Amino acid sequence: MRYSVGVCLVLGAGGCEPESPEVGARTGAPADLFVDTATVVHSDLLFRVKSVGRIADGGLAVMNQGSRNVLLLDSQGDSAGTIGRLGQGPGDFLSVTDLDTKGDSILVLDALARRLQLFHRTSLVDMWSLREITGTLAQVTFSPDGAPVVSATREPPYPASGDAMKVLREPVELHRVDEPATALETPVEIPGDEYFVVFVAARGGWRYGAPAFSAAATYDLTGAGVVVADARNGGVVSFRWGGQTARTLRPASPPTAVSEAEMDRLWANADTGARRVQDRDNYMTYVREAVEIWGESVPRPFCSVIISDGSETLIRHYAPGASDVAQWSLLGEDGESLGTFSLDSDTQLFSLEDREILGVGKDSLDVEHVIVGRIRGAS
Repeated sequence: MRYSVGVCLVLGAGGCEPESPEVGARTGAPADLFVDTATVVHSDLLFRVKSVGRIADGGLAVMNQGSRNVLLLDSQGDSAGTIGRLGQGPGDFLSVTDLDTKGDSILVLDALARRLQLFHRTSLVDMWSLREITGTLAQVTFSPDGAPVVSATREPPYPASGDAMKVLREPVELHRVDEPATALETPVEIPGDEYFVVFVAARGGWRYGAPAFSAAATYDLTGAGVVVADARNGGVVSFRWGGQTARTLRPASPPTAVSEAEMDRLWANADTGARRVQDRDNYMTYVREAVEIWGESVPRPFCSVIISDGSETLIRHYAPGASDVAQWSLLGEDGESLGTFSLDSDTQLFSLEDREILGVGKDSLDVEHVIVGRIRGAS
């Protein structure tokens, strides 16, 4: 699937304010939580960090998208070795897409090379080809029986005439690496990114685009199972590996329309973007289609990121691209709201385990640093 890059940038910057309280939350104001930062790791070896995982003896595995490797840190935050480099041989990576850790074992998913590699610290242990899986590889996890499971966003079927100017979702499938050709059965569908199609008679084909204020795929693979949030309606469900039913952690909520100010910001950004391209008319046509796809009212998504340890779940509320602060909610095992906290919008979180969070932040010069923190209640 192809999207117009310029239009996606404009629509992504439109954003929205944090959503109103979700249906099913505890009555009254949610509890105030905060992140107690235990460790901040500064290193010249950090280069576009894509993920961070905990390894044995208090160390960390830091996946660098920029240098196509995994940096190992000891419990003091000092370098303890690296895994991989740019290349196609065993132990090399063409891309680093996702990782999962378990003790000293580290799984590294390479979507471009379409393979998964298992390391015991810096030593390559096993490797699986994923070329039988169609679509775009996204996440990986250790399953309870040890066989890794990966997710892939499958290319949608060729559009039908009834698909024109409708908001559609890319399907997400799960595969065991020892049976990659067969998608796992799941009790609920995992919604992927939103898109829409327009038939262009002059070209005799379809044009793809991302709707304004589009919702992305928000799910997390854990050792216990899968937690899925529908970013469009805010509903959250979970199911265990091999389970036949899903539990509702948070029911769906009615849509909330974006504000007039947000729409004004979107059109202002679109006008700025149109001045940078040669074909201004086509550019603005794409933007108008992305807004008109919704009809009279443009809804805002509810969330943009979900992270879980199989018990508790973190949800990042959807917010404007230009926002300085991101709001997070912590849900309990049964979906109860345990509280909220805010972080700098540039801070990305990758892992939650027993209230410990792992992520990456940036300073005023956009220099990255790894963050180890713990979620605590406000005193």
